[in-house]
Amino acid sequence: MEQYSTFAHQQHKEEVEANGIILCMNQKGRDVSPNVDLMYPYIILSLNLSGTSHSLYDMKDIRANKNDLTVFLPGHIIRPLDHSEDYKHAWLLFDPSKFANSELKFNSIDLETLYQAPLCHLSDEQANILYNILGVINYIATQTEKELPNKHQLLEKQFSLAYELYISIRHEQDAEWKKNRMGQIHLQFCNLVVSYYKEERNVNFYAKKLGYDPRYFSRIFRAYNQGLSPLEWIQQYVVTKAKRIMDEHPGQTVKETVFQLGFPTTTNFCRYFKRASGIYPQAYKDMNALSSAKSF
Repeated sequence: MEQYSTFAHQQHKEEVEANGIILCMNQKGRDVSPNVDLMYPYIILSLNLSGTSHSLYDMKDIRANKNDLTVFLPGHIIRPLDHSEDYKHAWLLFDPSKFANSELKFNSIDLETLYQAPLCHLSDEQANILYNILGVINYIATQTEKELPNKHQLLEKQFSLAYELYISIRHEQDAEWKKNRMGQIHLQFCNLVVSYYKEERNVNFYAKKLGYDPRYFSRIFRAYNQGLSPLEWIQQYVVTKAKRIMDEHPGQTVKETVFQLGFPTTTNFCRYFKRASGIYPQAYKDMNALSSAKSF
């Protein structure tokens, strides 16, 4: 199961790197295995067309019904869990760096709210309008530069339209979510880990960055995350990052992965990985290699 998810993850990565975007208008079920942690450097949008889906986003529960729009931000952990038999969704992977010099800008406050509350419910009319805009984006994205010389500019305009529509729809719901102080603290912690995980894997560092006593911070974090400690969250993030590096670079040695993750020694990394995941990194690589060989 892990191998199929890895293949889909790598295929999407290659397509987005080539075009800046990949979009599917009517996907049945999921194209990745359940209970596998994924991590993309892209913005991911999923519009639920029918049925229900269940996933975790940075270990927080996400349950989507018809017309629910879910937006996941780059560098965070997504774990698909399950979905109903009639589940269908339109999804888009978008690399903001490909449009860094355009007029398409994401407001930092909006992005914080998107993280804290990634799911937004749309009316039938709103969902239909957004779906039509995605259809236009899909058409533009599949054209060549020869067929559509202004392809990049047209994509920017459609993205801007979809983004402005989405933010306007969210305003009433956001008013309630912004009152969630613990949600904001959780967001700040997760973003700090994404930024500093190579240098710092100690809860004390993050607690102090947030202005809290480490023991108090751990207590309120556990209460908000159903018993999951901030240290366990950090470990989950680092191990997921390590797995994705090893998946994408199967010929790379464990020592090279250690260097990318900022660990002082290979021994230190192997112990850390084993403590958090139950197996050593080389065993994980061997399992993936065996699974890959069987698929051919």
